[in-house]
Amino acid sequence: MKSPIFRLTGISKTFGGVHALRKVDLDLAAGEIHAILGENGAGKSTLLRIMAGAEILDAGSMQLSGKNYFPRSPRAARTAGVCVVHQEPAIAEHQTVADNINLGCEISSFGIIDRAGQLRKARQALKAIGAEAIVDPTALASTLTSGTRQLVEIARAFVTQPSVLLLDEPTSSLGRVEADQLWDAVRTMAKSGVAVALVSHRLDEVRRVANRATILRDGAVVESGELSILDDDALVRAMSGSVAKELQARSARTHENICFQADSFEIRRGEIIGIGGLVGSGRSRWLRELALKSGAARVSEDRRGEGFAQSLSIAENLTLPFLSRMGRWGIVLSSEQARVANKWREALSIKCTDPWQRVGDLSGGNQQKIAIARVLEQGTALILVDEPTRGIDVSAKAAIHEILRHAADDGHSIVVVSSDTRELLALCDRIAVMFRGSLGVSKATNEWTEHSIVDTALRGAGVESAA
Repeated sequence: MKSPIFRLTGISKTFGGVHALRKVDLDLAAGEIHAILGENGAGKSTLLRIMAGAEILDAGSMQLSGKNYFPRSPRAARTAGVCVVHQEPAIAEHQTVADNINLGCEISSFGIIDRAGQLRKARQALKAIGAEAIVDPTALASTLTSGTRQLVEIARAFVTQPSVLLLDEPTSSLGRVEADQLWDAVRTMAKSGVAVALVSHRLDEVRRVANRATILRDGAVVESGELSILDDDALVRAMSGSVAKELQARSARTHENICFQADSFEIRRGEIIGIGGLVGSGRSRWLRELALKSGAARVSEDRRGEGFAQSLSIAENLTLPFLSRMGRWGIVLSSEQARVANKWREALSIKCTDPWQRVGDLSGGNQQKIAIARVLEQGTALILVDEPTRGIDVSAKAAIHEILRHAADDGHSIVVVSSDTRELLALCDRIAVMFRGSLGVSKATNEWTEHSIVDTALRGAGVESAA
Protein backbone atom coordinates (compact mmCIF):
# COMPACT_ATOMS: atom_id res chain seq x y z
CA MET A 1 0.00 0.00 0.00
CA LYS A 2 1.13 3.57 -0.70
CA SER A 3 2.02 5.84 2.21
CA PRO A 4 -1.15 7.22 3.80
CA ILE A 5 -2.18 10.78 3.01
CA PHE A 6 -4.75 10.76 5.84
CA ARG A 7 -4.13 8.93 9.12
CA LEU A 8 -6.45 8.59 12.12
CA THR A 9 -5.14 7.16 15.39
CA GLY A 10 -7.15 6.18 18.47
CA ILE A 11 -10.25 8.23 17.58
CA SER A 12 -12.88 8.15 20.35
CA LYS A 13 -16.19 9.98 20.69
CA THR A 14 -18.93 9.82 23.34
CA PHE A 15 -22.45 11.24 23.22
CA GLY A 16 -24.21 11.44 26.59
CA GLY A 17 -22.39 8.43 27.99
CA VAL A 18 -22.83 6.36 24.81
CA HIS A 19 -19.54 5.42 23.10
CA ALA A 20 -20.02 6.21 19.42
CA LEU A 21 -16.35 5.52 18.58
CA ARG A 22 -13.75 3.55 20.52
CA LYS A 23 -10.05 4.03 19.63
CA VAL A 24 -10.55 3.84 15.86
CA ASP A 25 -7.47 3.66 13.61
CA LEU A 26 -7.79 4.34 9.88
CA ASP A 27 -5.37 5.08 7.03
CA LEU A 28 -6.28 6.49 3.60
CA ALA A 29 -3.77 6.36 0.76
CA ALA A 30 -3.71 8.75 -2.18
CA GLY A 31 -5.53 7.22 -5.12
CA GLU A 32 -7.42 4.53 -3.19
CA ILE A 33 -11.11 4.06 -2.52
CA HIS A 34 -11.46 2.81 1.04
CA ALA A 35 -14.82 1.46 2.23
CA ILE A 36 -15.96 2.04 5.82
CA LEU A 37 -18.55 -0.61 6.61
CA GLY A 38 -20.83 -1.45 9.51
CA GLU A 39 -24.45 -1.74 10.53
CA ASN A 40 -26.54 1.33 11.36
CA GLY A 41 -25.30 2.79 14.63
CA ALA A 42 -21.79 1.31 14.25
CA GLY A 43 -20.20 4.79 14.17
CA LYS A 44 -19.49 5.24 10.46
CA SER A 45 -21.22 8.59 10.01
CA THR A 46 -19.77 9.91 13.29
CA LEU A 47 -16.29 9.02 12.04
CA LEU A 48 -16.92 10.84 8.76
CA ARG A 49 -18.25 13.91 10.61
CA ILE A 50 -15.07 14.05 12.70
CA MET A 51 -12.92 13.75 9.59
CA ALA A 52 -14.98 16.53 7.96
CA GLY A 53 -14.83 18.91 10.93
CA ALA A 54 -18.53 18.61 11.83
CA GLU A 55 -17.76 16.88 15.16
CA ILE A 56 -14.84 17.34 17.54
CA LEU A 57 -13.07 14.16 18.66
CA ASP A 58 -12.79 13.40 22.38
CA ALA A 59 -9.51 11.51 22.10
CA GLY A 60 -7.02 10.51 19.43
CA SER A 61 -5.27 12.37 16.61
CA MET A 62 -5.44 12.96 12.86
CA GLN A 63 -2.74 13.76 10.32
CA LEU A 64 -3.25 15.04 6.78
CA SER A 65 -0.28 14.99 4.39
CA GLY A 66 2.06 14.45 7.34
CA LYS A 67 0.78 17.43 9.35
CA ASN A 68 -1.50 17.54 12.38
CA TYR A 69 -5.10 17.99 11.32
CA PHE A 70 -7.71 19.23 13.79
CA PRO A 71 -10.53 21.04 11.96
CA ARG A 72 -13.08 22.80 14.15
CA SER A 73 -15.61 23.34 11.36
CA PRO A 74 -16.55 21.92 7.95
CA ARG A 75 -15.21 25.13 6.36
CA ALA A 76 -11.81 24.54 7.99
CA ALA A 77 -11.83 20.95 6.70
CA ARG A 78 -12.68 22.07 3.16
CA THR A 79 -9.92 24.67 3.27
CA ALA A 80 -7.49 21.91 4.26
CA GLY A 81 -8.67 19.77 1.34
CA VAL A 82 -11.20 17.41 2.96
CA CYS A 83 -14.66 17.42 1.40
CA VAL A 84 -17.69 15.38 2.44
CA VAL A 85 -20.86 14.40 0.59
CA HIS A 86 -23.58 13.50 3.08
CA GLN A 87 -26.35 10.94 2.67
CA GLU A 88 -28.98 13.69 3.12
CA PRO A 89 -28.09 16.48 0.66
CA ALA A 90 -27.67 20.01 2.03
CA ILE A 91 -29.38 22.11 -0.61
CA ALA A 92 -30.35 25.79 -0.73
CA GLU A 93 -33.92 25.30 -1.96
CA HIS A 94 -34.51 28.75 -3.50
CA GLN A 95 -31.22 28.97 -5.39
CA THR A 96 -30.39 27.46 -8.76
CA VAL A 97 -28.49 24.23 -9.22
CA ALA A 98 -25.50 26.22 -10.47
CA ASP A 99 -25.52 28.40 -7.34
CA ASN A 100 -25.73 25.31 -5.14
CA ILE A 101 -22.79 23.67 -6.89
CA ASN A 102 -20.71 26.81 -6.31
CA LEU A 103 -21.71 27.34 -2.67
CA GLY A 104 -18.61 28.24 -0.66
CA CYS A 105 -16.48 28.85 -3.75
CA GLU A 106 -18.49 31.51 -5.59
CA ILE A 107 -17.05 33.33 -8.59
CA SER A 108 -17.28 37.08 -7.96
CA SER A 109 -15.72 40.41 -8.75
CA PHE A 110 -15.95 43.37 -6.36
CA GLY A 111 -18.64 41.48 -4.43
CA ILE A 112 -20.79 40.79 -7.52
CA ILE A 113 -21.49 37.16 -8.37
CA ASP A 114 -20.45 36.16 -11.90
CA ARG A 115 -23.58 34.13 -12.81
CA ALA A 116 -22.32 33.20 -16.28
CA GLY A 117 -19.02 31.99 -14.83
CA GLN A 118 -20.81 29.97 -12.17
CA LEU A 119 -23.06 28.39 -14.78
CA ARG A 120 -20.04 27.35 -16.88
CA LYS A 121 -18.33 25.90 -13.82
CA ALA A 122 -21.49 24.01 -12.83
CA ARG A 123 -21.89 22.56 -16.33
CA GLN A 124 -18.27 21.38 -16.24
CA ALA A 125 -18.79 19.69 -12.86
CA LEU A 126 -22.01 17.99 -13.96
CA LYS A 127 -20.32 16.77 -17.13
CA ALA A 128 -17.41 15.41 -15.07
CA ILE A 129 -19.77 13.19 -13.06
CA GLY A 130 -21.86 12.19 -16.06
CA ALA A 131 -24.98 14.06 -14.94
CA GLU A 132 -25.26 16.80 -17.55
CA ALA A 133 -28.22 15.03 -19.17
CA ILE A 134 -29.97 14.46 -15.82
CA VAL A 135 -29.55 17.77 -13.97
CA ASP A 136 -30.36 21.22 -15.42
CA PRO A 137 -27.96 23.74 -13.83
CA THR A 138 -30.43 26.59 -14.41
CA ALA A 139 -33.28 24.85 -12.51
CA LEU A 140 -34.31 25.83 -8.99
CA ALA A 141 -33.06 23.33 -6.43
CA SER A 142 -36.55 23.07 -4.94
CA THR A 143 -37.69 21.23 -8.09
CA LEU A 144 -35.12 18.43 -7.75
CA THR A 145 -35.80 14.87 -6.66
CA SER A 146 -33.72 13.25 -3.91
CA GLY A 147 -31.62 11.47 -6.50
CA THR A 148 -30.75 14.59 -8.48
CA ARG A 149 -30.05 16.49 -5.25
CA GLN A 150 -27.38 13.91 -4.47
CA LEU A 151 -25.82 14.44 -7.86
CA VAL A 152 -25.69 18.19 -7.14
CA GLU A 153 -23.84 17.40 -3.88
CA ILE A 154 -21.35 15.26 -5.79
CA ALA A 155 -20.81 18.01 -8.37
CA ARG A 156 -20.22 20.50 -5.53
CA ALA A 157 -17.51 18.22 -4.16
CA PHE A 158 -15.83 18.04 -7.56
CA VAL A 159 -15.68 21.83 -7.75
CA THR A 160 -13.58 22.05 -4.55
CA GLN A 161 -10.83 19.77 -5.96
CA PRO A 162 -10.17 18.03 -2.61
CA SER A 163 -7.22 15.83 -1.64
CA VAL A 164 -9.60 13.68 0.45
CA LEU A 165 -13.21 12.94 -0.55
CA LEU A 166 -15.61 11.48 2.02
CA LEU A 167 -18.76 9.83 0.62
CA ASP A 168 -21.64 8.94 2.96
CA GLU A 169 -24.05 6.65 1.07
CA PRO A 170 -23.69 8.66 -2.16
CA THR A 171 -25.78 6.28 -4.29
CA SER A 172 -28.50 5.46 -1.75
CA SER A 173 -31.17 7.18 -3.87
CA LEU A 174 -29.65 6.52 -7.28
CA GLY A 175 -30.55 3.83 -9.79
CA ARG A 176 -27.98 1.53 -11.33
CA VAL A 177 -27.26 3.71 -14.36
CA GLU A 178 -26.80 6.93 -12.34
CA ALA A 179 -24.68 5.07 -9.79
CA ASP A 180 -22.42 3.72 -12.52
CA GLN A 181 -21.96 7.27 -13.84
CA LEU A 182 -21.08 8.46 -10.36
CA TRP A 183 -18.54 5.70 -9.78
CA ASP A 184 -16.86 6.42 -13.11
CA ALA A 185 -16.32 9.98 -11.93
CA VAL A 186 -15.10 8.89 -8.47
CA ARG A 187 -12.61 6.48 -10.06
CA THR A 188 -11.35 9.37 -12.21
CA MET A 189 -10.78 11.43 -9.08
CA ALA A 190 -9.00 8.55 -7.36
CA LYS A 191 -6.71 8.06 -10.38
CA SER A 192 -5.75 11.72 -10.09
CA GLY A 193 -4.51 11.09 -6.53
CA VAL A 194 -7.56 11.87 -4.39
CA ALA A 195 -8.03 9.58 -1.37
CA VAL A 196 -11.67 8.46 -1.16
CA ALA A 197 -13.43 7.13 1.96
CA LEU A 198 -16.77 5.51 1.18
CA VAL A 199 -19.58 4.60 3.57
CA SER A 200 -22.07 2.31 1.85
CA HIS A 201 -24.41 -0.55 2.70
CA ARG A 202 -24.37 -1.85 -0.87
CA LEU A 203 -21.79 -4.62 -0.75
CA ASP A 204 -22.00 -5.23 -4.50
CA GLU A 205 -20.99 -1.66 -5.33
CA VAL A 206 -18.35 -1.64 -2.59
CA ARG A 207 -16.74 -4.63 -4.29
CA ARG A 208 -16.86 -2.92 -7.68
CA VAL A 209 -15.21 0.32 -6.62
CA ALA A 210 -13.24 -0.07 -3.36
CA ASN A 211 -9.72 -1.40 -2.78
CA ARG A 212 -9.76 -1.89 1.00
CA ALA A 213 -12.33 -1.95 3.78
CA THR A 214 -12.43 -1.10 7.46
CA ILE A 215 -15.36 -2.57 9.39
CA LEU A 216 -16.87 -1.02 12.52
CA ARG A 217 -19.11 -2.68 15.09
CA ASP A 218 -20.32 -0.86 18.20
CA GLY A 219 -17.91 1.99 17.48
CA ALA A 220 -14.75 -0.13 17.24
CA VAL A 221 -12.71 -1.53 14.34
CA VAL A 222 -13.29 -5.28 14.10
CA GLU A 223 -11.70 -5.95 10.69
CA SER A 224 -9.56 -4.12 8.15
CA GLY A 225 -7.85 -5.25 4.97
CA GLU A 226 -7.92 -5.81 1.23
CA LEU A 227 -11.40 -6.55 -0.10
CA SER A 228 -9.99 -9.25 -2.38
CA ILE A 229 -9.40 -11.51 0.65
CA LEU A 230 -12.75 -10.85 2.38
CA ASP A 231 -15.89 -12.54 0.99
CA ASP A 232 -19.40 -11.18 1.62
CA ASP A 233 -20.12 -13.62 4.46
CA ALA A 234 -16.93 -12.50 6.21
CA LEU A 235 -17.89 -8.84 5.78
CA VAL A 236 -21.43 -9.30 7.13
CA ARG A 237 -20.22 -11.53 9.96
CA ALA A 238 -17.75 -8.81 10.99
CA MET A 239 -20.46 -6.13 10.79
CA SER A 240 -23.21 -7.95 12.63
CA GLY A 241 -21.74 -11.06 14.20
CA SER A 242 -23.93 -13.28 11.99
CA VAL A 243 -24.05 -14.60 8.42
CA ALA A 244 -25.82 -12.55 5.75
CA LYS A 245 -29.42 -13.39 4.91
CA GLU A 246 -30.23 -13.64 1.23
CA LEU A 247 -33.09 -11.49 -0.03
CA GLN A 248 -35.92 -14.00 -0.30
CA ALA A 249 -38.32 -13.65 -3.22
CA ARG A 250 -41.99 -13.26 -2.30
CA SER A 251 -43.87 -16.50 -2.85
CA ALA A 252 -46.47 -16.56 -5.66
CA ARG A 253 -50.02 -15.85 -4.55
CA THR A 254 -53.41 -14.96 -6.05
CA HIS A 255 -55.00 -11.54 -5.51
CA GLU A 256 -58.62 -10.99 -6.52
CA ASN A 257 -60.29 -7.92 -4.99
CA ILE A 258 -59.23 -4.58 -6.49
CA CYS A 259 -58.11 -2.08 -3.85
CA PHE A 260 -57.59 0.94 -6.13
CA GLN A 261 -57.86 1.66 -9.84
CA ALA A 262 -57.08 4.84 -11.83
CA ASP A 263 -56.29 5.25 -15.51
CA SER A 264 -54.25 2.20 -16.53
CA PHE A 265 -53.03 1.41 -13.01
CA GLU A 266 -54.69 -0.98 -10.61
CA ILE A 267 -53.62 -2.78 -7.46
CA ARG A 268 -55.38 -5.61 -5.68
CA ARG A 269 -55.81 -6.24 -1.99
CA GLY A 270 -52.75 -7.83 -0.38
CA GLU A 271 -50.55 -7.15 -3.40
CA ILE A 272 -47.12 -5.49 -3.55
CA ILE A 273 -46.39 -3.68 -6.81
CA GLY A 274 -42.90 -2.35 -7.50
CA ILE A 275 -42.08 0.71 -9.63
CA GLY A 276 -38.65 0.80 -11.27
CA GLY A 277 -37.03 3.45 -13.44
CA LEU A 278 -34.21 5.97 -13.57
CA VAL A 279 -33.78 8.91 -11.22
CA GLY A 280 -35.68 11.79 -12.82
CA SER A 281 -38.09 9.50 -14.67
CA GLY A 282 -41.01 10.80 -12.59
CA ARG A 283 -41.53 7.92 -10.13
CA SER A 284 -41.68 10.02 -6.96
CA ARG A 285 -43.93 12.63 -8.57
CA TRP A 286 -46.25 9.87 -9.78
CA LEU A 287 -46.36 8.38 -6.28
CA ARG A 288 -47.29 11.74 -4.73
CA GLU A 289 -50.09 12.18 -7.28
CA LEU A 290 -51.32 8.66 -6.55
CA ALA A 291 -51.47 9.53 -2.84
CA LEU A 292 -53.66 12.54 -3.61
CA LYS A 293 -56.00 10.56 -5.88
CA SER A 294 -56.38 7.58 -3.57
CA GLY A 295 -56.07 9.06 -0.09
CA ALA A 296 -53.32 6.53 0.59
CA ALA A 297 -50.68 6.88 3.30
CA ARG A 298 -47.22 7.59 1.88
CA VAL A 299 -43.71 7.00 3.22
CA SER A 300 -41.41 9.62 1.66
CA GLU A 301 -37.95 8.88 0.27
CA ASP A 302 -36.73 12.03 2.07
CA ARG A 303 -36.73 11.07 5.76
CA ARG A 304 -35.13 14.34 6.86
CA GLY A 305 -37.05 16.79 4.67
CA GLU A 306 -40.54 15.22 4.53
CA GLY A 307 -40.51 12.18 6.76
CA PHE A 308 -39.89 13.47 10.27
CA ALA A 309 -39.52 16.45 12.55
CA GLN A 310 -36.00 15.46 13.59
CA SER A 311 -36.09 17.35 16.89
CA LEU A 312 -39.33 15.70 18.07
CA SER A 313 -39.64 12.35 19.80
CA ILE A 314 -40.60 8.96 18.41
CA ALA A 315 -44.05 9.17 20.03
CA GLU A 316 -44.69 12.69 18.71
CA ASN A 317 -43.59 11.87 15.15
CA LEU A 318 -45.50 8.61 15.06
CA THR A 319 -48.81 10.19 16.09
CA LEU A 320 -48.58 13.54 14.25
CA PRO A 321 -51.04 12.61 11.46
CA PHE A 322 -53.81 11.64 13.89
CA LEU A 323 -53.38 13.72 17.04
CA SER A 324 -57.15 14.01 17.36
CA ARG A 325 -57.18 10.32 18.28
CA MET A 326 -54.64 10.85 21.06
CA GLY A 327 -57.00 12.42 23.58
CA ARG A 328 -60.29 14.21 24.12
CA TRP A 329 -61.65 17.74 23.73
CA GLY A 330 -58.56 18.86 21.86
CA ILE A 331 -56.16 17.76 24.60
CA VAL A 332 -53.38 15.42 23.48
CA LEU A 333 -52.54 12.79 26.09
CA SER A 334 -48.86 11.90 26.21
CA SER A 335 -49.77 8.58 27.79
CA GLU A 336 -51.79 7.66 24.70
CA GLN A 337 -48.93 8.72 22.42
CA ALA A 338 -46.54 6.56 24.45
CA ARG A 339 -48.96 3.61 24.25
CA VAL A 340 -49.05 3.75 20.45
CA ALA A 341 -45.27 4.19 20.23
CA ASN A 342 -44.59 1.27 22.57
CA LYS A 343 -46.97 -0.95 20.58
CA TRP A 344 -45.02 -0.42 17.37
CA ARG A 345 -41.68 -0.41 19.16
CA GLU A 346 -42.40 -3.98 20.23
CA ALA A 347 -44.10 -5.09 17.01
CA LEU A 348 -41.33 -3.84 14.69
CA SER A 349 -38.33 -4.29 17.05
CA ILE A 350 -37.47 -0.58 17.01
CA LYS A 351 -34.22 0.03 18.90
CA CYS A 352 -34.56 3.07 21.15
CA THR A 353 -34.21 4.06 24.80
CA ASP A 354 -37.88 5.03 25.24
CA PRO A 355 -40.79 6.55 23.25
CA TRP A 356 -39.54 10.06 23.97
CA GLN A 357 -36.11 9.66 22.38
CA ARG A 358 -35.48 12.13 19.52
CA VAL A 359 -36.04 10.60 16.09
CA GLY A 360 -32.93 12.41 14.84
CA ASP A 361 -30.79 10.32 17.21
CA LEU A 362 -31.90 6.99 15.71
CA SER A 363 -30.27 4.98 12.93
CA GLY A 364 -31.73 5.12 9.42
CA GLY A 365 -33.19 1.63 9.75
CA ASN A 366 -35.05 2.47 12.95
CA GLN A 367 -36.30 5.76 11.49
CA GLN A 368 -37.70 3.86 8.52
CA LYS A 369 -39.46 1.40 10.82
CA ILE A 370 -41.14 4.35 12.56
CA ALA A 371 -42.21 5.82 9.20
CA ILE A 372 -43.83 2.50 8.26
CA ALA A 373 -45.40 2.15 11.72
CA ARG A 374 -47.02 5.56 11.25
CA VAL A 375 -48.74 4.59 8.01
CA LEU A 376 -49.80 1.22 9.45
CA GLU A 377 -51.31 3.00 12.46
CA GLN A 378 -53.26 5.26 10.09
CA GLY A 379 -55.02 2.12 8.85
CA THR A 380 -55.37 3.01 5.16
CA ALA A 381 -55.88 0.08 2.79
CA LEU A 382 -53.29 1.42 0.32
CA ILE A 383 -49.71 2.21 1.40
CA LEU A 384 -47.15 3.95 -0.83
CA VAL A 385 -43.46 3.57 0.03
CA ASP A 386 -40.71 5.53 -1.74
CA GLU A 387 -37.21 3.98 -1.51
CA PRO A 388 -38.00 1.88 1.60
CA THR A 389 -34.42 0.75 2.30
CA ARG A 390 -32.44 3.75 1.12
CA GLY A 391 -29.24 4.08 3.15
CA ILE A 392 -29.87 1.29 5.64
CA ASP A 393 -27.81 -1.80 6.36
CA VAL A 394 -28.30 -5.40 5.27
CA SER A 395 -30.01 -6.59 8.45
CA ALA A 396 -32.33 -3.58 8.61
CA LYS A 397 -33.21 -4.05 4.93
CA ALA A 398 -34.31 -7.63 5.58
CA ALA A 399 -36.39 -6.43 8.55
CA ILE A 400 -38.13 -3.73 6.46
CA HIS A 401 -38.94 -6.28 3.76
CA GLU A 402 -40.45 -8.60 6.37
CA ILE A 403 -42.58 -5.76 7.77
CA LEU A 404 -43.93 -4.90 4.31
CA ARG A 405 -44.65 -8.55 3.52
CA HIS A 406 -46.58 -8.96 6.79
CA ALA A 407 -48.56 -5.79 6.03
CA ALA A 408 -49.53 -7.21 2.63
CA ASP A 409 -50.45 -10.54 4.20
CA ASP A 410 -52.72 -8.59 6.57
CA GLY A 411 -54.60 -7.18 3.57
CA HIS A 412 -52.80 -3.89 2.85
CA SER A 413 -52.01 -3.08 -0.78
CA ILE A 414 -48.50 -1.66 -1.17
CA VAL A 415 -46.76 0.28 -3.95
CA VAL A 416 -42.96 0.36 -3.65
CA VAL A 417 -40.74 2.75 -5.62
CA SER A 418 -37.14 1.54 -5.53
CA SER A 419 -33.88 2.18 -7.39
CA ASP A 420 -32.65 -1.24 -6.25
CA THR A 421 -33.67 -3.76 -8.92
CA ARG A 422 -32.86 -6.73 -6.70
CA GLU A 423 -35.14 -5.32 -4.03
CA LEU A 424 -38.01 -5.08 -6.51
CA LEU A 425 -37.45 -8.66 -7.64
CA ALA A 426 -37.32 -9.97 -4.06
CA LEU A 427 -40.19 -7.99 -2.56
CA CYS A 428 -42.89 -7.50 -5.18
CA ASP A 429 -45.68 -9.52 -6.81
CA ARG A 430 -45.69 -7.35 -9.93
CA ILE A 431 -43.30 -4.74 -11.35
CA ALA A 432 -43.81 -1.81 -13.72
CA VAL A 433 -41.10 0.51 -15.05
CA MET A 434 -41.42 4.26 -15.54
CA PHE A 435 -39.76 5.92 -18.53
CA ARG A 436 -39.83 9.70 -19.07
CA GLY A 437 -42.95 10.16 -16.98
CA SER A 438 -44.90 7.24 -18.46
CA LEU A 439 -45.59 4.06 -16.51
CA GLY A 440 -45.40 0.80 -18.40
CA VAL A 441 -47.68 -2.19 -18.01
CA SER A 442 -46.99 -4.17 -14.85
CA LYS A 443 -45.93 -7.79 -15.22
CA ALA A 444 -45.50 -10.64 -12.76
CA THR A 445 -42.12 -10.49 -11.06
CA ASN A 446 -41.02 -13.82 -12.52
CA GLU A 447 -41.29 -12.23 -15.99
CA TRP A 448 -38.56 -9.70 -15.11
CA THR A 449 -34.78 -9.86 -14.61
CA GLU A 450 -32.34 -7.22 -13.37
CA HIS A 451 -31.25 -6.73 -16.98
CA SER A 452 -34.77 -6.31 -18.37
CA ILE A 453 -35.71 -3.75 -15.67
CA VAL A 454 -32.61 -1.65 -16.39
CA ASP A 455 -33.03 -2.02 -20.16
CA THR A 456 -36.65 -0.85 -19.98
CA ALA A 457 -35.67 2.06 -17.73
CA LEU A 458 -33.01 3.10 -20.25
CA ARG A 459 -34.83 2.60 -23.53
CA GLY A 460 -38.51 2.51 -22.54
CA ALA A 461 -39.35 -0.57 -24.61
CA GLY A 462 -43.11 -1.08 -24.32
CA VAL A 463 -43.57 1.81 -21.87
CA GLU A 464 -44.60 4.70 -24.10
CA SER A 465 -46.99 2.53 -26.08
CA ALA A 466 -48.66 1.42 -22.85
CA ALA A 467 -49.18 4.94 -21.52
